[in-house]
Amino acid sequence: MKDSFDFALDLLADVARRPAFAPDEIERQRNQVLSGLQVSYDDPAYIANVVFNRLVYGFHPYGMPQGGTPRSVRTITRSNLVAFHRTHYLPNNAVLAVVGDVTAEEAFAGVERALGDWRPGPLPPAVTADNVPSPTRRLVVVNKPGSVQTVIHAGHAALPRAHPDYLAFDVAIKILGGEGGNRLGSVLRTERSLTYAASADIAGQQIAGDFMAKTDTRSSATAEALRLTVDEIARLRRERVRERELRSAQDYLAGSFPIDIETPNAIAARVLEAILYGLDVDEIENFPERINAVTVRDIERVPENWLQPGNLSMVLVGDASVFLRDLSGVGFDRIEVVPLADLDLTAADFRRASRFRR
Repeated sequence: MKDSFDFALDLLADVARRPAFAPDEIERQRNQVLSGLQVSYDDPAYIANVVFNRLVYGFHPYGMPQGGTPRSVRTITRSNLVAFHRTHYLPNNAVLAVVGDVTAEEAFAGVERALGDWRPGPLPPAVTADNVPSPTRRLVVVNKPGSVQTVIHAGHAALPRAHPDYLAFDVAIKILGGEGGNRLGSVLRTERSLTYAASADIAGQQIAGDFMAKTDTRSSATAEALRLTVDEIARLRRERVRERELRSAQDYLAGSFPIDIETPNAIAARVLEAILYGLDVDEIENFPERINAVTVRDIERVPENWLQPGNLSMVLVGDASVFLRDLSGVGFDRIEVVPLADLDLTAADFRRASRFRR
């Protein structure tokens, strides 16, 4: 509410500038995070996602789970938190978006009052894409004995959010597996009855990005589902997209946009994304027009430049004893199998040394 604006700014300023990092609060948060990770490590979809990110981004920060690992959460100290805050929480390293029933004059005056004496400092070293590995074909199976289904993820590193081809690539991937199109759903669900859902999406970040196709299927159909997923990715590059497919994807993206920005929080998130990723804020307003300007030729050109079906990172999480032999029969020979109990996201081969325990 507008009459709480100054109070909210004061609270924000206090949290951003003067966190207490009370030891008892740190321990409470640590226990909560560890409890959440314990649940997550039993979720095949979570495991597939974090292993996929590590495959795509290697040991770049983008490749590590945002919530940490059990080991990193256990070993973090108050001194680590204080040092991180001192290094990164700076006014010249921050962006503030204000959206709501407040004028620009009121917003600037309030922010100046609450944060005007916050002094800039030396910026931390910039994160670069130097150690993001080039796409390389790799298939990792995380063995979860007794699982009746297999979670499948496949994709590779792609373009950053600010790249001129990003929007066309987004539309192309929506044709592959998004709302309003979804070739994957047509093949895997409608034609073959292998799954209830199949999708594909892109994640564009500041210095790199990726695309990922995902589904799940019964254990005995794992090899077939993976083969069809990879084939559909290759077909997007190989075959011309039909006008009807393009229009369907455009209609969904442009039509859902007003819903995506109907709340102040959603608008603020869009503004922050634009600024942090070096985009023109005006692009938020003309998003539907830019989506509808994408052509069939764009959808042909962009996959030619950015899709590498022969260099996919693939992750399967399920009971390997059911489907491992079938994989070689459909063209997947080089397979890395990691028992779930031994999974270590900080190891190059994903295997934890025996002296470590989760």
